[in-house]
Amino acid sequence: MKIAIPSLPAGRNVFETFAQPSEYDELFQRKDIEFAGLIHVTVVATRMNDDLYVDMRIQASLRVQCSRCLEPVESPLDARFEGLFVPGRQEERMDSAAHKAEWESQRVLFYQGGVVDLDEYIVEAITLALPMKPLCKPDCKGICPSCGNNMNENDCKCSDRDDWNHPFKKLFNTGG
Repeated sequence: MKIAIPSLPAGRNVFETFAQPSEYDELFQRKDIEFAGLIHVTVVATRMNDDLYVDMRIQASLRVQCSRCLEPVESPLDARFEGLFVPGRQEERMDSAAHKAEWESQRVLFYQGGVVDLDEYIVEAITLALPMKPLCKPDCKGICPSCGNNMNENDCKCSDRDDWNHPFKKLFNTGG
């Protein structure tokens, strides 16, 4: 998604688009991301002379594996991004590492040629909002480490055995 600053009216502007996930394939570093539909992007862009403040919301549905039982599950994604885009080249304004860190901590970004390209920031926001340990349900029992049975579907007899081979077995025995 690109915003041309010269043609944008001053003040608050709202844009909304639905993008195909394939539009961002080359920007994603992770290939394990599978979208379950379109990516909904809402941008509130406020133009102040040559500066552009962007508040963006990205919503999508992902197909992921449960981190406990490995079953497929759909997970909603709701990501935010905001930043101030100013004209100029980053190299011209960054005379020291401390100065660069100060600009980046305030989320001041630079654009050239009168166009702000939001694609890499959409990908960044999605990547940061990905669930670290997605679950099919909060009380997912996972997979039996002995036989590989999905404990959500049915219980197995492995956990009932007394003769399990565990290096810390003596710690768990309470003297009975």
